[in-house]
Amino acid sequence: MLQRKYITMLVLGVSVLAVAYVLFSSISFQKVGAGIGEAAPRFELPMYNGEEGSLSQYEGDVIVLNMWASWCKPCTEEIPALMEFQESYRERGVTVLTVNMNSFERNQDDPESFVDTYNMSRSPAMIDEDGEVAELYNVQRLPTTYIIGRDRTIVDKTVGQVELDDLKKLVENEL
Repeated sequence: MLQRKYITMLVLGVSVLAVAYVLFSSISFQKVGAGIGEAAPRFELPMYNGEEGSLSQYEGDVIVLNMWASWCKPCTEEIPALMEFQESYRERGVTVLTVNMNSFERNQDDPESFVDTYNMSRSPAMIDEDGEVAELYNVQRLPTTYIIGRDRTIVDKTVGQVELDDLKKLVENEL
């Protein structure tokens, strides 16, 4: 009789642990994707400064992830403001991370000239040579800008030119 009681308690204990594991694992793992509320997909890309860079290098910061191409008129209009924004917010733990959608480019010399023209070395400037990031983030139009919180959660997505006042409000909410 005593042995039966221990077996019953053991089975009950294992069952409780199994249920707790299932509940914990479904709650604690955030879906990775390009939607608001999802964990931003990680990536590694070459940078215009010759180094390799990755999204995870900037985790813990609020990240303004901006995808652009050199022929994109709204991109040329917003990049100077994004570079100024980087200068103003760097000390507060904000990184403006720009990614050239190189597979969208018409001429491979233009993006490098664009980076020089707009002094984009003030922030990390990456090159999506093979369209990896374009695919991960489902980029359909340029520019596209994501706001990624300190915990890597996507908090906003703007397709088209981002307005500086809107960007400030979104980032301030994450600081």
